[in-house]
Amino acid sequence: MVARLSRRGFLCHAAGAAAALPWLTRTALARSVRFCGIFAIMQTPFDPSDRIDWQDLEREADFCIRAGAHGIVWPQLAGEFYLLTEEERLRGAEVILHKTAGGESAVVIGVQAPMKELAVKFARHAVENGADAVIALPPFLGGVSIEAAADYYRTLARAVKVPVFIQNSGGSWGPGLSVPLIIQLAKEDSKLAYIKEEVEPVAHRVGEYARSGVMKAIFSGSSGRNLLDELAHGSSGTMPAAGFVDIAVQIYNLSAAGKSDEARSLFQKLLPMINMEEMYGLSFVKSVLVRRGVFKTAKLRGNTSTTMDAVDVQELDAWWKQLSPHFKV
Repeated sequence: MVARLSRRGFLCHAAGAAAALPWLTRTALARSVRFCGIFAIMQTPFDPSDRIDWQDLEREADFCIRAGAHGIVWPQLAGEFYLLTEEERLRGAEVILHKTAGGESAVVIGVQAPMKELAVKFARHAVENGADAVIALPPFLGGVSIEAAADYYRTLARAVKVPVFIQNSGGSWGPGLSVPLIIQLAKEDSKLAYIKEEVEPVAHRVGEYARSGVMKAIFSGSSGRNLLDELAHGSSGTMPAAGFVDIAVQIYNLSAAGKSDEARSLFQKLLPMINMEEMYGLSFVKSVLVRRGVFKTAKLRGNTSTTMDAVDVQELDAWWKQLSPHFKV
């Protein structure tokens, strides 16, 4: 795999969509943005009364930046966007964009909504406050058709002058879109040539996007559990939760630099944590952020239960000892 250094100083996989032309934001006209690498999906911190802890949200953005994240994203599924009010989403975007203004990490704001008019409102607000890109799931309520989802993305692309990431998750989060349709949307409007693909088989779909020569950024999700295989198929990077972003950045940079054995060795240490995240979900993700001194609590909004028992915590402690020497923050 040949790699190259981007204008922002980190390595991009040349075989992926990392050859995207730089986009400029209104608030950082001199700053070029390269959409490749590890884009951390930030979690939303809540206090015991279910209010957003704005101080912890700022601390999390700072943590991701210091961890070397190539980009940060909020609020998506792992940010519990579906439990936030419209006002909270607008304020949270402003908090994060203010905290990261002038920094090196690209900032992508989640704008999905059940109807395109609200998604456009979120998108325009994000761009006005300096977002480098926006990201959106399809409309996810009411049995939306493929045609309606495509119209939703076309409308978003017409509404803003920054990239619009299509988050293709399928299942309960809107209709799963086919690779040919996403490529067609990208051909129609280059602002839609940005994908976060989560429909299986992700790596093979990544390969189709890469071979099309149309897509400008090809990302995956699913905790980065198949990152190295996806990079080999031509992905630009992945969007994992924030807790181990510094580890994911190191794995990506090692791979991009052609140090595959070192990348695999470090990935093996991270994999048990990915497995625990897949099993226990956001409660595990937030407990990691508490351990790392970012969040005060691992509170999920409207939920006071925990899914990890004492044996789980003991297992986590054992794997933590192997991984923690590689922490950068």
